[in-house]
Amino acid sequence: MQPGAAHRYLRQIALPEVGPEGQERLAAASVAVAGQSDGDLAAEIAARYLAAAGVGTVRLIGQAPPDPDVLRASNPDLTVQSLPWPGGDQPGHADADGRAWVRALDGVDLVVRSGFDDDPMLRATVRLGIPVVLLRVLDDRAEVLAVRRQGPCPHVDLAIPQHRAEGVFDGPAAVVAGTLAAGEALLILIGPTAPAAAATPARARHLAVPLDGGEPRAQDIPWAPECCACGGGATEMVVS
Repeated sequence: MQPGAAHRYLRQIALPEVGPEGQERLAAASVAVAGQSDGDLAAEIAARYLAAAGVGTVRLIGQAPPDPDVLRASNPDLTVQSLPWPGGDQPGHADADGRAWVRALDGVDLVVRSGFDDDPMLRATVRLGIPVVLLRVLDDRAEVLAVRRQGPCPHVDLAIPQHRAEGVFDGPAAVVAGTLAAGEALLILIGPTAPAAAATPARARHLAVPLDGGEPRAQDIPWAPECCACGGGATEMVVS
């Protein structure tokens, strides 16, 4: 770790959940953030938090990239990448869209995405064995589903219909959802250095925060198969 980075993240490194090893993992990490093209505030909030925490590369997919200098204001070592939504916005050949997502996510360590929909992007993360953090806002709550471990599964079916991520535009709800998603992403990236990660063997975690100020809820999902798409003969996990 460079001396400047060590000084910049001194307080963060002092946290037992992070430490020097965890901070180095963040600096080496590449995270894709997939959101709506026209002002997905939740995706932007997640990207800003990830950058500020010291993530080395943020790859923005399907959203208008902010000024890189804004993201680098708290992390001058940050690399910012930008890609259009793979396969475009129009319905196309499903298998081609799936292969396009595999290419778009090449070299990525984790994906943060608006929307819970099962589409070629999610199947591509299973194919590549990449953790994914999904976020959405409903009428009464903000939700995050963090799939910490899955795949890789070379036979997962990529030929399913494309579905553009649903943007989260409402201010307070977007801040809650984006912040939760970034927190879960950082916990996964830091890895076993974090006591919370070591104490939670479950492969997935669901968080729900009521927008009326009610009690937040967290549930670990300890499903067994390496691939949540094919299940290896086990029951597929379905999110609705």
